[in-house]
Amino acid sequence: MISDYFPAEYRLRKSIERNARDILRFLAVDLGERTLRRYGNLQAAAEFIRGRFAAGGAPVRNEEYEVEGRGVANIRAELPGIEYPEKIIVVGAHYDTIEDTPGADDNASGIAGLLELYRLLSPFRFKRTIRFVAFTLEEPPYFSGDNMGSMVCARRAREREDNIELMICLEMLGFAGRRYEQNVPFRDMARNFPRRGDFLAVVALPSSAPYAYAWKQVYNRFARKNIVDIVGPSSIPGINHSDHFSFNRHGYPAIMLTDTAFYRNRNYHTGEDTIDTINFKFLSEHILNSFNTIRVVADCEDIASLQC
Repeated sequence: MISDYFPAEYRLRKSIERNARDILRFLAVDLGERTLRRYGNLQAAAEFIRGRFAAGGAPVRNEEYEVEGRGVANIRAELPGIEYPEKIIVVGAHYDTIEDTPGADDNASGIAGLLELYRLLSPFRFKRTIRFVAFTLEEPPYFSGDNMGSMVCARRAREREDNIELMICLEMLGFAGRRYEQNVPFRDMARNFPRRGDFLAVVALPSSAPYAYAWKQVYNRFARKNIVDIVGPSSIPGINHSDHFSFNRHGYPAIMLTDTAFYRNRNYHTGEDTIDTINFKFLSEHILNSFNTIRVVADCEDIASLQC
């Protein structure tokens, strides 16, 4: 058994899996739809995230603004850097859903990744500051507009002249398995992809390509199943359909980690995006791999060239 050979890693992965189940159960089962229409659920999700951040000991900040007469907020916690505190890595995921969906994979799985990465990284300090942000209102009708949570966050960061060296977007991390067929945007891309949907992808627009390749290089040191890179222009459907897009728009390098969403998950943006469709072993393994990757990247002298 693997636990006989790697007992510490096995126990750590199982603890991540247990916590991820608890997070998804609250967000996608107890709450379900998390939108302005279900404002109480959206607020309850925000309060839950604040509590998880606060448990790690860091100050929790609300980045508040108003939409349609209601107060909403991005939620932030930081681990200050010990050598270059002005240099920042942002790790982010959105906690809202599209209407009429419980949003287990989209994006309770990303929030599970965010909260568990915060829990795992919070006992350590790195050369850079790591900023964890749970974004509100990523989904339509707010996507790509001024009221999109990550757009507010990136715009205010630019106004403050924050030195964000990399943004890591966690978007749908839990739908995977060899029984799922993996689709691709264009037929000629198929030769570079596994045929089965049992891998995680790192996605970037061309301007952030060096960061995607650097992430892949470090990540695959720890992964049993290699991560796959998808780098290309915005004409590729879905390549900029998440919070990394907001940071790219404001001039920051950004990558997205994803199970490839609608290229694999037929439950995408439907009421069938439920907790029973989540592969928790897959989710926990990739959270653990991301934890190990961030520990390396956060201490590199130059992230894009991996001068560590």
